Amino acid sequence: MVNQTSTQTMGVAPAALIDALSNAFTYPWNGLAETTSKLAAREWPDAYVPQVREVLALSGQFEDRTAEQLAYTRLFIGSFKMEAPPYASYYLEEDHTLNGRAAVEVEAVYAQFGIELDSKEIAPADHLRYLLAFLALMAQRYEETEEQAFAEAYADFRDEYVFTWIDRFADLVDRYAEHPYYPALVALIVSVLKNEGV
Repeated sequence: MVNQTSTQTMGVAPAALIDALSNAFTYPWNGLAETTSKLAAREWPDAYVPQVREVLALSGQFEDRTAEQLAYTRLFIGSFKMEAPPYASYYLEEDHTLNGRAAVEVEAVYAQFGIELDSKEIAPADHLRYLLAFLALMAQRYEETEEQAFAEAYADFRDEYVFTWIDRFADLVDRYAEHPYYPALVALIVSVLKNEGV
């Protein structure tokens, strides 16, 4: 078993924390209490505790489940316009195409590791929550096996398909969010992936 300090030295964030962030970034069908349940379920490295607490506190400040769903929809789905598209293709294609080259490429990467998206999923493969789920899997395999190949797969995927656009995405979330919850969640995602403060 790789210890937490070792994975952070390798630039690999804790698998359970990335998984919790992927879960927190799903559509809140049953409310944010469900999507943030993994984030609230355990203690995390000290460097992230203040941000995690802030995210959890803000998740409880919506009026009701409808307000939670509207906040997600407005930013990441949009009725007329998506304010902050959570798709790699949008940022990596010159014409901001959704479901573009990056979606095809990440789906091929998933397939190399035996991963297929559920046929019920409607979002393209380059949605941030799927990217985080894949990184969580690579981090978990590295923690379990100590095989350098998984740390390298994690770093290569993160660098090519997340770091190339996550700051621009975070800027849009900051600019258009009407509630501080999603800016705080995205800031936490960025901090974890960049191993800030660790």
